[in-house]
Amino acid sequence: MKVITIYGSRSDLEFMEPARKYLTEHGIDHEEVVYSAHRDLPALLEYLKGLEKSGTKAVLLCVAGLSAALPGVVVMNTNLPVIGVPVPCGPLQGMDALLAISQLPGGVPATTVGLHKKTPLNAAMAAHRILQLAGHQ
Repeated sequence: MKVITIYGSRSDLEFMEPARKYLTEHGIDHEEVVYSAHRDLPALLEYLKGLEKSGTKAVLLCVAGLSAALPGVVVMNTNLPVIGVPVPCGPLQGMDALLAISQLPGGVPATTVGLHKKTPLNAAMAAHRILQLAGHQ
């Protein structure tokens, strides 16, 4: 089992450095990919299909700012657990992203973490706990 971080934009890579550091320090298998739910939807869906076909077991961290469509799109196209990670950017400093993730409708079971400077660390720690619950790490 591993943690896969899916970014909506390459510009969010630096923001997630604390998560990357935590996962590495704890020896947690992880990978990172960039797929925009708006600009790269066919590629994102193909990637998610590949995860399902391969039987990959992972917790997905979906990092997105502004409208934050990524976590909702991902959770509706996989059975893997999804943690939405709002990015403090744009005119509302991430409040729009946080609300977009936390207000997903019924039947769209993405979770989210708060919106502050420890957000990436909290996301990595939450994913780690899910892995531990599953008997990994």
